[in-house]
Order: sequence, then C-alpha cells, then structure tokens
Amino acid sequence: MAVCPTYGAEGMRVAVVGAGIAGLAVAVGLEKAGHDVTVYEAAGSVGGRMSTVVCGDYPVDVGFHVLHTAYPTVKRWIELDKLDAKPMDPCTVSIDPRSGRKRIMGDALKAPRYLLPTLKAVGIRDGLRFFKWRMQTSSKDLERSMDRIAPNISTGLQQRRFRPSTQRVLKPLFAGITLDPTLSERFSFADFTWGAMAHGTMVVPKEGIAAVPLQLARRLGTATLLLNMKVESVSQHAVLANGEGTEFDRVILATPQHVAAELLPGYSTEHQTVERLTSTLVFSTPSPPFRQARLLLNERWGEQGCKVLHVHIPTNLHPSSTGRHLVTATLVGEDATNPSVDEIQHELKSWFGQEVQSWDHVLTTTVRHALPHMDPNHHARFLPDVEIDGVFLIGDHRAHPSVQGALASAERLLERFEIPLPRW
Repeated sequence: MAVCPTYGAEGMRVAVVGAGIAGLAVAVGLEKAGHDVTVYEAAGSVGGRMSTVVCGDYPVDVGFHVLHTAYPTVKRWIELDKLDAKPMDPCTVSIDPRSGRKRIMGDALKAPRYLLPTLKAVGIRDGLRFFKWRMQTSSKDLERSMDRIAPNISTGLQQRRFRPSTQRVLKPLFAGITLDPTLSERFSFADFTWGAMAHGTMVVPKEGIAAVPLQLARRLGTATLLLNMKVESVSQHAVLANGEGTEFDRVILATPQHVAAELLPGYSTEHQTVERLTSTLVFSTPSPPFRQARLLLNERWGEQGCKVLHVHIPTNLHPSSTGRHLVTATLVGEDATNPSVDEIQHELKSWFGQEVQSWDHVLTTTVRHALPHMDPNHHARFLPDVEIDGVFLIGDHRAHPSVQGALASAERLLERFEIPLPRW
C-alpha cells in the first residue's frame, strides 16, 4: 500500500470535485504549490451556482447576484477592475403594492442625500438604530460578527426593536440574501452582510456573475479540468466518474451541500440539507419602470397574492446594445415552484401599472439548491470538520452562505495543507 504524501509535500496528485469558486480557488492554490490537480465538474462550464446565460445579446444571471467588494476574500482572489463591474446605489427602495407608496433606506454616510428620505421612511428612532448597527461593524474583520452567539434573523430584528413598518423592509431584504422565507439563519450572518454593505459596494460584472469563477479558472495552467464529468462516488484516495475510477493522494469535495451529503455517508446529520429554492422571471420592455440601479423590495411580501420578493433592472447598470430593458422579478421558497408568468405579471401591475401588460416574458431561471442550510445552533465562522472519512470538504456550507464563505473555506484548506495564498 502506497504511503500518501504529507499535506505540505510537493507532487501530490489531488482531485477537486466541483468547479465552483471554492473548488477553483483551492485548485489554483494547489497548482501554484507544485501539485498535480484534476478538477471534476458535472456541468458543461465552471462556476457552479454562479452562472450566467445569454438572453438575446445580454448576459442574465441565473438567480439574483451581486458581488460585495468589502469581502476580504474577494479582495484577495478577484481582480475587480478586470470585471468591468458597476456599483449598485447605496440604498434600497421598498414598495407597498396596495398603496403604491415607496420608501428609501439609504446609507447616509456614503451618500448624504439619502439621510432625509431614510429618516422620513423609518423615523428618527429607527434611523438611530440603523446608525448604531452600522457603527458596530468593522471593515477590518467583517467576519468577527460570525463568532457571536445570536438568535435567528426574525427574532434578532425584534430584539433590535425595529418598528413593524421597518421590519417590513428588512425581512424581504434578508430573505433575499439568505433565500430563506422563514429567516431562520442566525442573526450574526445579518450582522456580517450589514457590515459588508456598510463598508463596501455591491457591484455587478458586465458579463454577469459567471465572470467571477471564469477569472479564477483562467489562472489554472497545468491542472486538468474535466467538464461534463458526473462524480458517482468518492473515497479518501479515489474518484469514480462516468463509470471510471482514478486514484489520487488527496480528494477534495467542493460540491454544494446536498451533493456532498449524497457522496459522503459520513456527512453529519446535524447539517441536514434543506432546499433553498429561488426563481427569477425576466421580462423585456422598451421603457424601464424605474431608472436607478436599485433593488425594489416588496413590503407586502408573504401576504396573499404577494409572491414577488424584489425587482431589479440589470440594464440600468449595463445597458443593452438593443436599447431595450430587462426587468427581473425574484421569488423564493414555495412561491418559486413553477411560477405562473401571467400571475406574476398581474401582481407586478400593482407595482408599476398597466404598462406591465405589454412586457415580454423572455426567460425564467430556477435554482433548487441556491444556498446551503446552516445549523442555527452553530455560532462560529466555520463548521469544525474539514475532513470526513478521509475526504476534505470545502464550500460555503462549511462556513456561511456567501462568496466570502466559499472562498474562506478554500483558504482554510490551503492553510491546512501549509500552502500560502497565491498573489496576483
């Protein structure tokens, strides 16, 4: 029986199963350290859940995606200037579809013009609560909040004593971030994302979110990238894919949570997978219902007949060469199961008026496992187990559901292998 090399030894043959950003990052790090890397990917392209499709002449993300520039791992791994990314406005707008009333919640420290509209929208007391919350965050270590014991988001918003009217804005905001209509994710994650929004910018790459993993993939040199290779089983030293087994010194599982649970019988039951379903309907129109690069949140989301969580217009950031505009409407949970175009279009008429009737539906994208489910009783940056049955695990389900969590899990494993982070 062959003796496997130590973590830091050169010349290991390493299999990475999954070509999302976590798998690609660890593959880049391993390759630069002198190891022989093979990456398996079941799909026909890299990126995993960070995928983009072309709608006519325009790249449309599968699901709603933004990239937070404040994420420490994004700063280390991604060259933002090469993505031609444009920023979202530092504010969120909510709408009450029944009355048509719109409210602005903006970051007055970034954009003072939003101070008075925000105070008008939420009141002075909640405005002060927002300011206190913002000042409690740190740009130096955003993830520090992840180490704090906290209740779920729903309970946390109540404990922060936000008025019910303000919670009607915050709940759909965090439901969109976590893709969890129950808001059972720990409030420490809300602290983390609030800090990211406070100390950075939400940007959208010109070619869509898929440009992020593609940038990582282009850094691979000698590594073997196998697309359309569905992995059927893994073990400590072997991968079985498309009926063919291959031996390796190390095997790294960089798949989504539900796939990891299928491939590893030893995957802990306390981290039981829960489907996080989201659907996005894309409409085309010659004139957009609003011109700003903002999310429009539904204050009545969750009530009868109010399925649309938020609306976004990507062409307000990156115009289409045709001059037309794309409007995306996002749903989560049960509402995202086989959404009716006619029903959603009818709902949006209460938002924007009769003009919605003339919109052309061009695409609906659905992601069944858009984000992992995290144990609400776990209060740390990472799940403690890096290795299960001799197989190493990385991905956002080992940390928290975000690009930061995915890349941080890859960094943790590289550290475990005593491999320094690559520099660009």
